[in-house]
Amino acid sequence: MTAIRELRVLPPLAVGRLGAAAEPMDNYTVEVDPDHPLAPRQLRPAPTFRVDPGSGAITRADTPEELRFTDGQGKVRPVAPFLEVWALTDDDVLQPLTLELLRLNSLTPDDVRWRVRVGNHKVQRRTYDDNDRIDADTGWFSDHDAHELAGRCANFLEDRFLPLGHARYVKPTPEFPGIRLRFTPAGGHVYGSAYTDHPTDPDPNVVDFLYDATKGTWRGHADQAGDPRLTIPAQIYAGDDGPDDTWVSRGYLDDECDGLVHVKVEVSGRELTAFGRIGAGPPAYAPDSIPIRTVADELDQALLGPGVAADDTLEQARDVAEEVLRRATETVRLMNTEVMNGNTVDGRVDAASTMVRQDTADTGRLFEPIMAPSLVDAAAVLALHQNVLAALRSGTAPWFADVLRDHDEVGDLTAKGRRKMPALMRGADGRSLALTRRQVDLVRLAARQAIFRQDTDEPEVPR
Repeated sequence: MTAIRELRVLPPLAVGRLGAAAEPMDNYTVEVDPDHPLAPRQLRPAPTFRVDPGSGAITRADTPEELRFTDGQGKVRPVAPFLEVWALTDDDVLQPLTLELLRLNSLTPDDVRWRVRVGNHKVQRRTYDDNDRIDADTGWFSDHDAHELAGRCANFLEDRFLPLGHARYVKPTPEFPGIRLRFTPAGGHVYGSAYTDHPTDPDPNVVDFLYDATKGTWRGHADQAGDPRLTIPAQIYAGDDGPDDTWVSRGYLDDECDGLVHVKVEVSGRELTAFGRIGAGPPAYAPDSIPIRTVADELDQALLGPGVAADDTLEQARDVAEEVLRRATETVRLMNTEVMNGNTVDGRVDAASTMVRQDTADTGRLFEPIMAPSLVDAAAVLALHQNVLAALRSGTAPWFADVLRDHDEVGDLTAKGRRKMPALMRGADGRSLALTRRQVDLVRLAARQAIFRQDTDEPEVPR
């Protein structure tokens, strides 16, 4: 007998994307086209599970001929990830938990129990009122129905809740015997706040009113200047100008969330448990591009450390250098570099929310552009990045390692410091963006090895 010793939920972190269409987004891969390496990445359809809405079972896995991100009726198809249960057995093998493995342990699919808890604490983060927390909890279940994630809040109108999507234990079958749960995010709607003691004007931005503005303070809330707990930048919520330069909240709510998926099974009198993390964010409107710094880069650094590890290879370092430059090229493709540089556009000095505005507010630089205004033509900057990428692919050393911004230089407001790469973008701390320390170290490793490389038969190792 192969006894189940421990459980895992894989992937340990799954990020869904909001969408109101009934059919979730098809699976796809994002690849560099080998015939056109400087072109945008190619999206290629991949095998996709089809779940029967009635039974909750997977009926087939097919590959669509083309990818469609909307349903043709103006609704975005949500990205609804699957989370699988894997089992570590007594022979130290990590394998998918299936009908057969359950049977070998005298279990059935009904013995697998799930619970999903998610929250949206954005309002509580602003008002510091715990009655503004929005939480949803399915409780434990082992059926295959779609369980709504109903976000409850003490400051909501009576009997109202925020729809945060739903979770479903996919019914295993002989054709698709794996034990898995599917998280389907919410529709991506905006909800409003209403006063119960006087009428509220219709608001075309909201689909429904949930928040009781006579109970809580979210509608009409304004961040207090000087509060050290504020986000940087502050006032990142829908609002209007108020007295004394305040920014007054309209009381809007979105239906994003994040939380935990729990699973448990009792095996031979012992309860085994595991959990994974889920979240829901906005749809990807540039799915063929990858941001210059991602959560995956953060996790990579957390797992492997901030510097080059002993088992990192030169090939990996070169791949990271090329990937960094490719992402920079993709970012430039999507950016109005003249506006983001702080150029005067159509007579407007402060044309958008930029690092130039941030520096002006923090240091009184008074809207000084970052680069020379004549050097940031979008087409020219894009061509420059493509040329460097082409040179890198042909074996040239990643010379740009010298102009990368280090993590402890994000506050360097000298002209030279503001022009380091990545340029024109803001990090989560309100200062200029820097790559992770690990990304920077790998790029510099690739540069050192390329410059000082000697012809030798010895295998290349990091130095």
